[in-house]
Amino acid sequence: MSQYYPIFMDLKAQPILVVGGGIVALRKVQTLLHHEAIVNIVSPRLIPELKELIDDKACFWLEKEYSAEDIQEAVLVFSCTEKEDVNAHVSFDAIAHHRPVNVVDDPEKCSFIVPSMMERGDLKIAVSTGGSSPIVARQVRVELENLYGHEMAEYLCLLKTWRNLAKSKLSLEKRGIFWNRATDGEVKELIKADRLAEAEGVVERCFLSLLD
Repeated sequence: MSQYYPIFMDLKAQPILVVGGGIVALRKVQTLLHHEAIVNIVSPRLIPELKELIDDKACFWLEKEYSAEDIQEAVLVFSCTEKEDVNAHVSFDAIAHHRPVNVVDDPEKCSFIVPSMMERGDLKIAVSTGGSSPIVARQVRVELENLYGHEMAEYLCLLKTWRNLAKSKLSLEKRGIFWNRATDGEVKELIKADRLAEAEGVVERCFLSLLD
């Protein structure tokens, strides 16, 4: 089994190839569009839900069988068909063209795998079992979702608003004090209790106390 290197990738405006037109392809395309990729779908047929996503701006459809030329400038390739020979063809071509490729439910044909993802605003935690058990990856993700609630999105948003100000106004030593205080648990618990104004006050008072 390959030892996969974990990475978070900015897909905004990046061309992605998805081969297949069924429910699995639909889920992939929805996720890719959510991350602002430019998605090119190759399939002789699409399910109605997938066809509704075609807008010829961010999502395009080539109504045909897959061929090697379809890879073109794609930075990532997904093969989501139920045809073993097509998946094998896509995998071979992508690797030959040095394109990362994912074949759904077939790690032996993948050069990258998609982790189970938990998102809370800017917090993103990817869980992978290296392809050995996607079910276990999903189970761990659910445990993380129970551990980190929706308050994390507001919490990180609040901290982000102070990042540039702390960097420009506080010395390196005082920045450490500020961030240790802002992240010691009190602010997050206040947000979790829907006391956002109080949480903002804690951060502001800490910052002001450290100004020269």
